[in-house]
Amino acid sequence: MGQGNKGRGKDESRDGPVLQASGGYADVWLFGESLQCFLALATSTGDQDALRASVNLPAYFQRFADKGPIALTEKMFKKLGSAKDGNGNAVPVFEFKNYQVRIYGVIREYRGKRAFIGTACDPKKKQQKADQAMIKRAAEQAGKVK
Repeated sequence: MGQGNKGRGKDESRDGPVLQASGGYADVWLFGESLQCFLALATSTGDQDALRASVNLPAYFQRFADKGPIALTEKMFKKLGSAKDGNGNAVPVFEFKNYQVRIYGVIREYRGKRAFIGTACDPKKKQQKADQAMIKRAAEQAGKVK
């Protein structure tokens, strides 16, 4: 059984890491750009998509933490491709998505447990096709997370 939002908000700096969800499958951590973007969603006055995403994404994070990607549809969580991380290793990049908001990151071990490491964000994605520059940035930033 998942631990709910235990630990949420316990950030070590303004850029993270902040634990968003923890469960039997994995943890969900947000860093840097993805954290700043996620925190800004709830205060987006007049932007209904951002406000809805600020409510829905935490539920997606917890479903992923509890059961993994199989608990989410492709409209909620999707593999986008691979890119080289900051260490030169090719890593798969994934996105959590709701309305036009995207949180990009990788799945790897962090603090002794499998985790989604969110490192990039697009608060207003307009195209269906994945942005290759965003995928590359998400992978590079994930390689810097220690």
